[in-house]
Amino acid sequence: MTKKTIRINYSGLSTRDEFDPNNNFILNLLKKHYNVEICDNPDYVLCGVLYDHGSFVLGHYNEYILDYPQVRILINGENYVPDYNLVDYSICQYPIKYLDRNCYFPCGVEAYTHGRTFYRELQDRDRNYPDSILDEKPYFASFIASHESEFNIRGDFFKALNARKRVESVGSYLNNMPNGEVVNWLDGSKEAFLKKCKFSLCFESTKHEGFITEKIIEAFYADAVPVYYGSSNITDIFNPKAFINVGDYESFDAAIDRILEIESNDEMYLEMLRQPIFNESRYPDKKYAEVEEFLCHIFDQPLDKAYRRGRHLAAEYHEKFLAESMRREKEGKIWRPDNEVVKDYIRHLPNHIGMKLLGEKRYDNLKKILKK
Repeated sequence: MTKKTIRINYSGLSTRDEFDPNNNFILNLLKKHYNVEICDNPDYVLCGVLYDHGSFVLGHYNEYILDYPQVRILINGENYVPDYNLVDYSICQYPIKYLDRNCYFPCGVEAYTHGRTFYRELQDRDRNYPDSILDEKPYFASFIASHESEFNIRGDFFKALNARKRVESVGSYLNNMPNGEVVNWLDGSKEAFLKKCKFSLCFESTKHEGFITEKIIEAFYADAVPVYYGSSNITDIFNPKAFINVGDYESFDAAIDRILEIESNDEMYLEMLRQPIFNESRYPDKKYAEVEEFLCHIFDQPLDKAYRRGRHLAAEYHEKFLAESMRREKEGKIWRPDNEVVKDYIRHLPNHIGMKLLGEKRYDNLKKILKK
């Protein structure tokens, strides 16, 4: 059977050096079903957010996604709820139910942009660890972050736990290493360090329902017990006996008491370490299959039927406004000058209200000036 040909391009899907537009996870998945052409005039664009050469940089929309009027498929692992005025479909870490426009993929979106396969490999992990694994863990716990979370939650918890028992902070944020050592997931040093720790603090950058990133996956992958804080649906996916869910405790102190209790009892710790990771043993396989089905649904449609976003009236004005704000910012102009805001306000002000506020004569004169 002849495969359908689809024409694609990327817009900010990844800024990492290791991302190869001609050989990556998402492309190889599509090649299973289609003849894929990567070109500058595509029918579909795979896009990301919050990255240089992407669609949202420093508060302004970048020209790249706005230069593509074609079908837009957002693939995003950040705490960004898709703007369906701008994109047609999304694969993201929010459980949005909006017709056929979103596929919820917690924990593993980075596999599509960075080629990481931790998620799928974990479902086949042998958790029958020998007692001797404790000899491989000289450190109590790790804290690895490059920035604070919303409301200072992760920093406050780290400080509270570290005050009771030393936590190795080997990220750039709140680093407490004697030599300033910093680990990085790109070169494997993060995983290597996590393996030396009994526990790993896995605090999301923001507590949004459904938003679950790779942090807990990385801890499980390195055979450390995750100490998680974030979305309440975490236990829908992961076995609650396999990790500490800080959200289950009435206070940080209560959660810390429990962590220290488990840390001081080898039998209790090993029992937690040996627990199955997922509530549903083949959960990652199921999610990858859902993504594959989701993408095929998009590309199997006739192209003209694949659009979902509005491209007329308010939706069109929204996109044009963003494009204009981006152009102004690049030219070093004020994003939305105050005098233009006032002009727009008066232009759209109902006549009877304008006359009441300014008086009939002054209002008529002002309207004449604005028409010039």
